[in-house]
Amino acid sequence: MKIQKIVLTVVLLLSMVLSACQPAPVTPEPVTPETEPDLYPVEEQTMPEDLTQAEDTYPILDENKDTDGAVGNSAYISDPKASAEELQKLAHASNQFAIDLYQRLVDKEGNLIYSPFSIYQALLMTYAGAEGETAQQMMDVLGVTDNNEIHNVMNALKLTLQAEPTYTIEGMQPLIFNIANALWVQKDFHFEQTFLDKLMANYAAGLALVDFNKPDEARDLINHWVEVRTNEKIKELIPTGMLNEMTRLVLTNAVYFKGAWTNRFDSAQNTQEEFTSLNGAKSKVEMMNNSFTGAAFVEKDYSVVSLPYEGGNFAMMAVLPEDFASFQTTMNADLLNEILEKLTESHTMVHLTMPKFSFESSIDLGETLPAMGMSDAFDINNADFSGMTGGKDLYISDVVHQAFIDVNEDGTEAAAATMVSMAPTSMPGEAITLRLDRPFIYLIYNTQTNAVVFMGHVVAP
Repeated sequence: MKIQKIVLTVVLLLSMVLSACQPAPVTPEPVTPETEPDLYPVEEQTMPEDLTQAEDTYPILDENKDTDGAVGNSAYISDPKASAEELQKLAHASNQFAIDLYQRLVDKEGNLIYSPFSIYQALLMTYAGAEGETAQQMMDVLGVTDNNEIHNVMNALKLTLQAEPTYTIEGMQPLIFNIANALWVQKDFHFEQTFLDKLMANYAAGLALVDFNKPDEARDLINHWVEVRTNEKIKELIPTGMLNEMTRLVLTNAVYFKGAWTNRFDSAQNTQEEFTSLNGAKSKVEMMNNSFTGAAFVEKDYSVVSLPYEGGNFAMMAVLPEDFASFQTTMNADLLNEILEKLTESHTMVHLTMPKFSFESSIDLGETLPAMGMSDAFDINNADFSGMTGGKDLYISDVVHQAFIDVNEDGTEAAAATMVSMAPTSMPGEAITLRLDRPFIYLIYNTQTNAVVFMGHVVAP
């Protein structure tokens, strides 16, 4: 018999574009190697002829390196100090943002995948250069206080998410969770040294000088960086026309996730079954079936199951509401924390039926984020990012978010497929049968901090 490993691959990319509020900055001091030679040498990037030649200029993500991005730097803090309380507080704030954002996206048609953690991190990087009311609005949306230590704590949280697995066994497929940040700045535009230092030290954000007066070349350059770092899953993040001669800074955040379930599915047990969509239409989809001892429970309004990935650091939680639309609007961070806490106490036999699914989402957050309360950052007249440039000459013109998810089957020989269940030693409770045959919400979260790194829903697999 061939056991097929279910592998989840998630690719996420976010791009934030900051444009000038006026044709030229007040103090156009160039950022050049002469002004900052020791901290992180910068150089103007050139386009490789093709992706096969791009690896040296655009190295593939490597979590063992201090930094990644268009240019290396030596200032990244690889051992930030943060208490467990600080990590939990930031993870909770990030999860609150995840839920708030999800409720703004529920009207989006079709399936949904996004990374609230990636968006949250990118916004924190932008907040590092915000001042005045712009900074206050961003703090309110992000749920943080005016404390420079927040960037240090975010660095510590990111490294916790990328930590070594909690266990290893022979033949285990390593989970991959990589994050890369890069700053693409206009080569003759002044940025404050303190802002660049903060991003280099806490976010490992590589810095590249580009010429946005040649927007098509800049677009191609950034899109190639994205393509390489997402294993060619996302090729056109920045569309034609988004960049122009007024663009001064593009911030990119790329996330790549790939993991295999601890409890594998036998493809011989796959079935063709009906899935009922939101409008009541029924369609035949390929369902996977498995029985295992794990975390699951049933409430009056919803049912929940947690599927751990090999290594023990991450799991996917699937929530099957009785009333999908009602649950979407009432879900909040407190309920999420309650569910996650209850899962840690759950230990039962689970009979699970779930669909395979693969899709991508492209989200323009240019209207969503202002509606959440940070309107000044997007207002050409009111934006205050003087912490970046020393003057009120930048505003956020675009925020583009793309994500890709693929739950696929990766065949291995049965003898090499070792199943491990990291369950409590107590006897399992009453068996639960759970069929994900109608719209459901899913979250991928870190089991140490409960930080949600990906979220979405499946309405039509």
